[in-house]
Amino acid sequence: MISLITIDEDNFQYFKDDILEIEKASFPSPWSPNAFREEINRPVSNLWGLVMNNKLVGYICFWEFAGEIHLMNIAVHPDRRRSGLGQHMLSRMIQAGISKGFQTAWLEVRPSNFKARRLYKKACFREIGRRAQYYKDTHEDAIVMSLRNLPDLSGRQGETANTLYFQS
Repeated sequence: MISLITIDEDNFQYFKDDILEIEKASFPSPWSPNAFREEINRPVSNLWGLVMNNKLVGYICFWEFAGEIHLMNIAVHPDRRRSGLGQHMLSRMIQAGISKGFQTAWLEVRPSNFKARRLYKKACFREIGRRAQYYKDTHEDAIVMSLRNLPDLSGRQGETANTLYFQS
C-alpha cells in the first residue's frame, strides 16, 4: 500500500533518518535536518512523504504561493527508483495546485541531473531559462523549467494530472 503523508513537526523525528538517507543518496549537497525543519515551519511549504509498507521511500517538498507551485526537492530511495514513484509524487503535487486554481508550476534542476530532467520533461515541464552558477558546490547553472496553464479539472471525470501531463 502506498500513502502520501504530510511531514510535520509531530512526525518529522520519526521519519528524519529515512529522509536524510534518501537525501544523502540523491544529491551532491544534501539538505541538513535543519533545512527540512525550516521547510516544515515555512507557511508556503509542503513536505510530503511517500510511505510503502510502513517505510518512507520518497519525499517531495514544494511551495505554494502567488497562484504558483515551486518544486523545491523531490527524491526516491535508490532501491525504489524507476518504478513510477517520482512521477506519482509529482503528479500529486500538480493535482494539489490544480485543486487550488493555480496556473503554473516551476522548478530548478541541475543540467547534470539527466534522470530528473527526463521525469520533468515527461510531465510536460519546459525549459524557460537558466540561473547562472546557481549551485554553489559545483558552480553549475540551474535549468529553470515551467509547466504553465494548469487546467481546471472540475467536471472532467477520470482526468488527473497524471493522465493530462505525463507522456509515455
